Amino acid sequence: MKTRNLILALLAPALLVAQDLNMNNLILDEELSAIRAITVTKKATFSDLCKIVLIHANQLEKYATDEERCARVKELSVYDTASVDHIHLMPLTKGAALKAAINLHGLEKTLTFRLLGWEWYAMQNGEALGLIEKGSNSWDTISGEELINVMDAAMAKAAEKKGWMQEKNPYKEFGFDSYKDMDAKSKALAPVPLPNDAAAESESKGTNTKGKETGN
Repeated sequence: MKTRNLILALLAPALLVAQDLNMNNLILDEELSAIRAITVTKKATFSDLCKIVLIHANQLEKYATDEERCARVKELSVYDTASVDHIHLMPLTKGAALKAAINLHGLEKTLTFRLLGWEWYAMQNGEALGLIEKGSNSWDTISGEELINVMDAAMAKAAEKKGWMQEKNPYKEFGFDSYKDMDAKSKALAPVPLPNDAAAESESKGTNTKGKETGN
């Protein structure tokens, strides 16, 4: 009995790791399946928007139904999905997709969009940020592939902005982590001073060499 308990105790961490890996694989499979289904959709719906938003927020697996997912999107202040009737049937517009993308990833907003929050201004804002090509209307429907491209572009823009705001280390350019690191490594590379006799001999040789060159 003791041996069996000991074996179970030893195997417990491995079993937990395997369980976590299986859970992560299931989550990844669910997300990939959702993305594939959205990609081939000719006209995306608001339920598609809610799925892709929660995938970007790493929360898709926490909500089992599209209704719960859209409610969560509203809670995150990404889009007021409560104002949408029939989320599975209502076609998603480009203005709504851009509004959600900008809100989700915290991108810079124009003054008019910040004040009014209208999708028409979200469209202009998204064009200015390069999330979508110019020439569309905010009320135009959007395909699943276009929706994913808009969300990915917003995510990339957010990552780019985060990189700009991070404080840069001036010593990294020279291969050091800090001034202390640079000082220590520079000292380690400094030439070792010669003993007094060797230094004098070296100086004497240098003087003799210069004298010969002058004589020539």
